[in-house]
Amino acid sequence: MKASILMIISALWLSTITMCSVNNEHTVWLDPAYIATDGLQTIVVWFDNQYLEHEDSFLKKAEEFNDRKRGELRVEVVSALKALSNTSFDKVKGQLNALESAEQVLAVKQHWIINGFTCTVTTEGLNSIKALEGVDKIFVKRPPSYTKREDMGPEFIESKPVSRFDIESVESYPWNIKRIRAPEVWSEFGITGKGTLNVVHDSGFKLDIPALAETIYTNDGEIPGNGLDDDNNGFIDDYHGYNFDAGLANLNEPNIRRGTNIHGNMCAALISGTLETNTNQAVGIAPDSQWAPVIGSSNFEQAVEWAIEQGADTYSMSFSQPNLGEFRTHWRKVLEHGTLSGVVFISGAGNFASGASEAAIPVQMRTPEDIPNVVLGVAGVGEDGQRPVFSSQGPVEWNTDYYKEGTVAKPDFATLNFEIPCIDPEGNLLNKANGNSLSSPHMAGIVSLMFSANPDLLPWKIKEILIETAEDIGAEGFDYQSGHGFVNAYDAIKAVMKR
Repeated sequence: MKASILMIISALWLSTITMCSVNNEHTVWLDPAYIATDGLQTIVVWFDNQYLEHEDSFLKKAEEFNDRKRGELRVEVVSALKALSNTSFDKVKGQLNALESAEQVLAVKQHWIINGFTCTVTTEGLNSIKALEGVDKIFVKRPPSYTKREDMGPEFIESKPVSRFDIESVESYPWNIKRIRAPEVWSEFGITGKGTLNVVHDSGFKLDIPALAETIYTNDGEIPGNGLDDDNNGFIDDYHGYNFDAGLANLNEPNIRRGTNIHGNMCAALISGTLETNTNQAVGIAPDSQWAPVIGSSNFEQAVEWAIEQGADTYSMSFSQPNLGEFRTHWRKVLEHGTLSGVVFISGAGNFASGASEAAIPVQMRTPEDIPNVVLGVAGVGEDGQRPVFSSQGPVEWNTDYYKEGTVAKPDFATLNFEIPCIDPEGNLLNKANGNSLSSPHMAGIVSLMFSANPDLLPWKIKEILIETAEDIGAEGFDYQSGHGFVNAYDAIKAVMKR
């Protein structure tokens, strides 16, 4: 009897949706990547009332907020984003439930970092979504690459060790830490990253090596391993971080081999690592900061929302996504909102220059490093100060339906990216690695120190200081290989202290 009633209610809802003109004659923009098929496709939907309403709204808002304190602004912006999302979503929630009952729409996930939602649809379901009140744009979204398995339990450290790092006890550090001038910041200013949280967005980690276990973030609202969502944020056991693509708290690198670099670990250690195993050699730029691991290149909206709510200061992304088409617009708007919420987003410039023709230059830098204003796209050099041949060059092009600046100057800066000493799965500095995956965490470590010196700095003020203090290492002025120049921690912190 209950099932019959539900079917009748669903039919009435669907009938109402079908009879409605699309958004009262408003034409819904549909991603040209959408192709009608008999199967299911994942889409992300924007409502028409966004916090940043137009393509140039971020710069205008940044100017408006120039005299604000970052912490206060975060609370205000997040509250406004959530209010917009709830207002729009509540109007269509009943209809979406009916569409789910009719199996036209599956797996609806509301977002607040963007005023919209993600779901999987049939062709019929897409047409019904287009008719919902307030729907403005529909993007095609890539499905997650991770598959949830029942044997993938949560990853967490049962007993977090006390940090061994102490400025007085440090005996040495790798050449890159010295070149970035982090030890000078520690000794002269006493700033080591304390009080900051750095989210590392990567593909997998090994959490229990000392250099990382000592500084890993713990979500105090969550009881690890009990299978419950203790803090009611929608994510079970998110004690250290979360795998948003798999929908569980397993962050483990699946193919760990002794002596092999783990991508997530080497990035995290460059930011927040303490000391090499069984030594007093420092390995991280901000060794008193905390770091949180996340996985979620498909469900990145949830990853960014989680990071903001945990109080993230930096968000390091050592990955590069090609051929996103119009979906680049969605990435950019999410990170614009995230920046106004107080996070500095950083991404390596990519490793796609080697053998590339001049015609390929506008696409050597991909998403997210190609996003202007709110993502620090970072290239790099080696110990000799020379740019490796693989390091991606700018400029980039923005000619989507929404953002139309055309040629945009990138990369923004340079750090280090060649023959970098990196920890292995046991925490030993046995390997050297190359790539702009490493330039991003070098920058995140520097920004972490800057926030440790002044937590109230706005993200765009951070960028201003970096531009002021960067060392010109290429052609005079801005260039498409090293951006505004090479950044070191000492000059950046000195400028923060003066402000």
